[in-house]
Amino acid sequence: MRPMFALVFCLLAFALGASVGSFLNVVIYRVPLGLSIARPASRCPACETPLRLRDNVPVLGWLVRRGRCAHCGAAISARYPLVELATGLIALALFVDFSRGLDPAMFGPHRFLPHVVVPFVLYLTFAGVLIAATFIDLDWFLLPDGLTLPAIPLGLATAYAAGSAIGVTWQASAVGAAAGAGVILVVGLVYGLVAGRVGVGGGDWKLLAAIGAYLGWTALPFVLFAATFQALLIALLYRRSFALDALPPDPRDLAPGAPPPGPEPLEPAESAAATPFRKLAVPYGPFMALAAIEWLLLRDDLRALAAWTRGLIHGWFA
Repeated sequence: MRPMFALVFCLLAFALGASVGSFLNVVIYRVPLGLSIARPASRCPACETPLRLRDNVPVLGWLVRRGRCAHCGAAISARYPLVELATGLIALALFVDFSRGLDPAMFGPHRFLPHVVVPFVLYLTFAGVLIAATFIDLDWFLLPDGLTLPAIPLGLATAYAAGSAIGVTWQASAVGAAAGAGVILVVGLVYGLVAGRVGVGGGDWKLLAAIGAYLGWTALPFVLFAATFQALLIALLYRRSFALDALPPDPRDLAPGAPPPGPEPLEPAESAAATPFRKLAVPYGPFMALAAIEWLLLRDDLRALAAWTRGLIHGWFA
C-alpha cells in the first residue's frame, strides 16, 4: 500500500478512537450517577454551558482552549483529553495490528472488511469498555452492571465472529468467561473467610468474565498475574490515596443535583509510617483492564515468552 494511503487510514483510525474516547468521557461521568448518556449535550461541569462543536473536538478542543471553559473560564480536567488520546492510540495500534502492519494484501476488496474492519470495531468496543470501567472504578470503586454484564455475551459473539484475528476460538471464549467469573468468586470467598472483610468487589468477577470472553482462557493467567503485580506496586507507591477512610461515597447516595466529587490525585507515601497495607482498598478493575489491554496489544510476544518459559522449565526437569 502506498505510504499516503497508509497515513490516511492511520489518521482515520486515530480520529475514530479519539471520538470514541470523547463518548467514553460522557459514560465515565454520567453512568455512575444514573444520568442519560444521550441527553443533554456535553457541557461545562462548572457553569453547565453546552459545549460548542469546535470545543468538543477530541484533544484539540481542550488544547485550543488551554484546558478552560470558553464561557466561564473554569479549568477543565486534563483527564478528558488524556482519555481521548489513549483511546485514539489504542485504536491506531489495533488497526495496524489487524492490517498486519499495513500489509497491502490486507486491503484487497475481499479481505479488508472481514479481516480488518470487523475485528477492529469489535475489539475497539472491548477497549472502550475497559477504559470506561477503569475510570469509573477509580472514581467510585464501582463497576456498573450496565457496563460489565453486556460485555460478556458481546465478548462471546466477538470471539465467534472475529476471534481468529487474535487466535481465540469461541470454545476458548466460553471457557474464559466461566473461568474468569469462577476465579474471582473463589478468591473473594476465601479472602472474606480469612480476612473477615470483603476483598473483591461485586463487579470484578463480571469484568474478568468479560475479559475471558473476549481474550479466551489462555489470557487469564497473565491478566491475573499482571493485574495483581501492578495493583500491589501502585498501592505501595500511593498508599495514602487508597486508604480505607478515603473511599468515595456511593454515587446513588448523592443528593439530586449535587456535583460528584472530582478525581483525587494520587499521593505517594511520605514515609514508612504510611497507611498499613491491611487498611488499603485498591480497586482491582483498573488493573485487570490494563492487563487485558496489554495482552490484546502484545499477545504474540507474550505467547512466545510463555512458550519459551515452558520450554525452559521442561528442560530443567527433563
